[in-house]
Amino acid sequence: MKNTKLFFLAMLITPWLTIPLLGRNAFKKYVPAAIFMCTLVKATDFYGENKKWWRFYKGIPPFGSMNFFNFGPYFVTSLWMLKSFYGKFSLYLISSAILQSLFTFLGLKYVKRYKIFSLVKLTTLQYLIMDFLRAILLYAFQYIGDFKNQIYKN
Repeated sequence: MKNTKLFFLAMLITPWLTIPLLGRNAFKKYVPAAIFMCTLVKATDFYGENKKWWRFYKGIPPFGSMNFFNFGPYFVTSLWMLKSFYGKFSLYLISSAILQSLFTFLGLKYVKRYKIFSLVKLTTLQYLIMDFLRAILLYAFQYIGDFKNQIYKN
């Protein structure tokens, strides 16, 4: 149990150590989209758990295991993907597809082993499609936000 707690804390804290490398302006620009995605993912988590698409494990009370994943690697990866590929949509799609595929076909084994979550009624292909749609929504949210900001500047 002690190793599991340490793993969850490391999973939450380690990605945040890269934030200073992101830069203040990029952080301020992309954090609304990352917050939107984490909120959407949390809502999807509740819905999917009720539909028995997946099962989440306990984590460190009062937080479930998915909270550590959502607010650690998922949040920070969203920021880095936008900083690295925003404005280059085709490159963003390719990079997202590669990242999502690696996570789906390699990472899902580890999230089950380390008791973060496991798929129940959802197949890996369905999960991959859902994750890819989330990536498109992340880009779309940022694009709409930038478009809105340009309109209000003029």
